[in-house]
Amino acid sequence: MAKVKIKKGEPKKAQTKSVIRIKKPNLKINFKNFDFKKIKFVKPDFKKIFKNKVARIVAMILVVLVAFVLIDLFVQYLNNGYSIAVVDGSRISKNEYHKRLESLYGQTVASQLIDEELIKQEAKKTGITVTEEDIQVRLDEIIASIGGEETYQQALELNNITENELKDQIRLDLITQQIIEPTLEYTEDDVKAFFEQYSATIFPNETAALEEGEKLDYELYKVQVKDVYIQQEVENQKYTWLEGLYSKYRIQDNSTTKPKYGVLNATITIIKNIVGEANSNDTTTTTE
Repeated sequence: MAKVKIKKGEPKKAQTKSVIRIKKPNLKINFKNFDFKKIKFVKPDFKKIFKNKVARIVAMILVVLVAFVLIDLFVQYLNNGYSIAVVDGSRISKNEYHKRLESLYGQTVASQLIDEELIKQEAKKTGITVTEEDIQVRLDEIIASIGGEETYQQALELNNITENELKDQIRLDLITQQIIEPTLEYTEDDVKAFFEQYSATIFPNETAALEEGEKLDYELYKVQVKDVYIQQEVENQKYTWLEGLYSKYRIQDNSTTKPKYGVLNATITIIKNIVGEANSNDTTTTTE
């Protein structure tokens, strides 16, 4: 069989791709010489718009709807803002609510607020202060005595009171204790008798851990018992002490009697307060 010779052809030349270069346009916008006054804003011609009957009807419907919504919101505001409850559209006003509260608890609450103000003013006169640390110590004692943080939070919720309100009450109690405690007269036997009577109440966990027939050792708990005894005695003497303050201060109780008016009464009271505060500051400075 004859061999066929195949001649090698010449190699093909590589095709070169042509590159097209596009120059970025050199745009320069100069706002310095631009006259903004030439720009005109065209106001809508409401007259032409309202000449259209359909447009007028749509506009009137929108106005009525907006007015209706605003009136409805205003009525809701009156119902919610000035009423304690709404029963099937009929509102019970806050005024009625406050009148009922005042008739039931007004005098009691007023007396309590007067007592608190008397304690504050007496503390000012005597220069007695209570620190935040003192309040926290008493608060920690309360939390421990009722069984911990969880029980404490439940107690706050149950009594509808905040921690800050409780701290304010503790402050007043500590002020009262500092004033009344120096006037108390008691002996060691009084404290011991108090311990024997109330030890199970004061130390419930320790009492529960005792064996049958055992008793708590007074010597181990006498410091704590003494503090509780003093608090109890202060509370017992508090109302007698407050009665004395009622005769000492000029009190106008508007919850039980009609308000009294006099010539320059307010001005005289302000001057008395300023003079009293100045005398109190002078006394404190002299003591220091």
